[in-house]
Amino acid sequence: MRKFTIIIAVCTVLTCSFAAQGQTQRQRLERHVYTLASDSLQGREAGSPNAEKARQYIEKEWRAMGLKPLWGDSYRMPFKLYSADGYCNLVAFIEGSDPVLKSEYIVIGGHYDHLGVKDGKVYNGADDNASGTACVTEVARQLLARQRELKRSVIVCAFDAEEIGLHGSSHLATRMKELNMIDRVKLMMSVDMVGWLKQGEALTLEGSGTLADGSAMTDPSTLGINIPIRTKRYENSIFTATDTEPFAKQGVATLAVTTGLKSPYHKPEDDADLIDYAGLSLVTDYIAAFTIRIANWDGKVGSGRVADKHRTTAKPVEFGLQIGDNSSWLRFPDAAFSGKSLAGFQGGVALQLNLGKLFAIHADLLYTLFRTRVPDLEQPFSSTFRMRQQALLLPLTLQLNIGDVANHLIINAGGYGAYFLSHDLYMPNTVDYPRSISATLPTPAEFGLTWGVGFRIGYHYQLSVNYFYPLNYTHFSMKGVAVEPRANRNFALSTLSYYF
Repeated sequence: MRKFTIIIAVCTVLTCSFAAQGQTQRQRLERHVYTLASDSLQGREAGSPNAEKARQYIEKEWRAMGLKPLWGDSYRMPFKLYSADGYCNLVAFIEGSDPVLKSEYIVIGGHYDHLGVKDGKVYNGADDNASGTACVTEVARQLLARQRELKRSVIVCAFDAEEIGLHGSSHLATRMKELNMIDRVKLMMSVDMVGWLKQGEALTLEGSGTLADGSAMTDPSTLGINIPIRTKRYENSIFTATDTEPFAKQGVATLAVTTGLKSPYHKPEDDADLIDYAGLSLVTDYIAAFTIRIANWDGKVGSGRVADKHRTTAKPVEFGLQIGDNSSWLRFPDAAFSGKSLAGFQGGVALQLNLGKLFAIHADLLYTLFRTRVPDLEQPFSSTFRMRQQALLLPLTLQLNIGDVANHLIINAGGYGAYFLSHDLYMPNTVDYPRSISATLPTPAEFGLTWGVGFRIGYHYQLSVNYFYPLNYTHFSMKGVAVEPRANRNFALSTLSYYF
């Protein structure tokens, strides 16, 4: 019985192999996408039986073409997610021919999972990412056919659980670090959504700045392939991520390869009949030729730089621009009443000295315009002044960062100083007073305490709210009133910052 089973298995593999050889690359790509994005796979949700069906199809194709597993005799790299089983990467290996360089790796992968079924609608994910899985499979076929040309080795991956948090690629990057392999990865490419070349008008390569000579390395004209290329030095979107991220955070040079978001991204309409298969075949040819180039590249492959969103250590010194609004109100302790805040404005610059990952010293220089309603001292229940104050504000705080470098919670506390440039009081539509009155402030300087919270998003952007409590009083007179009332001015700033 066992002998008969083996014969049947061999015949199946040979049949698949002969069938694949009888098809063109474009036909194979079309078959892969239509199979993976079929209704029968119900959207390939990570951890589901339908994801298992997708794995079995990919395994069959890889086995038929002769790909070898990276570890042991199975492509499968299972992992747990939140203590649950059912998640699995597929990882294959094409060994290089150079006695020394074959111990260095190029990783090329694409995720095969998608969103599954929602509200009774199947999210087939033809472009996202049946197209990338199909492309990686056919790139592997080309590399196998030209294996003797490869000096460095190539690791081929089909990642699971990308849609729910890049878990498959994170698991592989962590495992390679544990095995002391990650430092030998010279380039990692994530092939994600590459099925709309015609509509996207170009193949985008995000991360050319992580390569030693990104322009020369990625140039399609020197590879003999006529494909429009759009390069970006770094991945910079704070709203999207792909499987490059776990490798980039290990310091690996990365390229996110895509034709963009022109397709029905994360919609039920992302179906196989909308894919540009001629374009997908051209993308496959380019990635295969580019991989061979990098596998044989003399000298340094990576530049040693990563995108800011992938940083694991902050820059020692950061400079930023700020803009925001404020609220300010005056309290009169002698008269037992207080003013009401009006919307104000501030803008300026920020300087931050990072003391490792957790702490930073932060300073701002802000022009502020404060606006406050102030009761008339002689008629506090019948009239109200409006006070406008312009000031230079200098907060200096110690900052605690909780989270990773690119995205973290901020808690800060410290002190501030302020110098008031002008103070004006006015009461519109009142005949008892002139329209505006200049307030006399013998002590225009103010100092006090400040504390607040904020969020850094995508490394460059920061939202923060800070409260300010003065420790000295402001003295001023209005309309020649003999008694100079004391005022304690509290205020809060809401700020949006951009750091370079």
